[in-house]
Amino acid sequence: MDGVPIINRTLTLLEPLFREIILAGWPGESPLPPGVITVDDNFPGLGPLGGIEAAMKVSSSPVIFVLGGDMPWLSGELIESQARDFAREPADILVARIGELAEPLHSLYSRPFTAGWRDTSVQEAVQPSSTFTGWFIQDITICPAP
Repeated sequence: MDGVPIINRTLTLLEPLFREIILAGWPGESPLPPGVITVDDNFPGLGPLGGIEAAMKVSSSPVIFVLGGDMPWLSGELIESQARDFAREPADILVARIGELAEPLHSLYSRPFTAGWRDTSVQEAVQPSSTFTGWFIQDITICPAP
């Protein structure tokens, strides 16, 4: 965007909002600012789900904000609003919506909800015919963002 890589714009926006920034699946040869944590997917080939799982395992926070790395129009105000909504009405996942469409890559995820995941459950649950969110099938509370 205007000669500024999306990652630089994203980090500039996120740094004042979060104590910890974790990038899953970041190519090791690309430099990042100090303090940014990088993790490899524990389940390569699962796309965003593998990155979410890897980030949750290393995060020190009970809740993580997940976003796609290709979102150039992020809004700090929107992210803060989602965090307030999550604090007001805790859930396992607070999923952002655009109309009726869920956006799992601009959402808040509770780490305690993942504590019971078996390492194999992620791979077993995601089949070629599954949708990204289709594997979240039982015992979770999903709160659509207003």
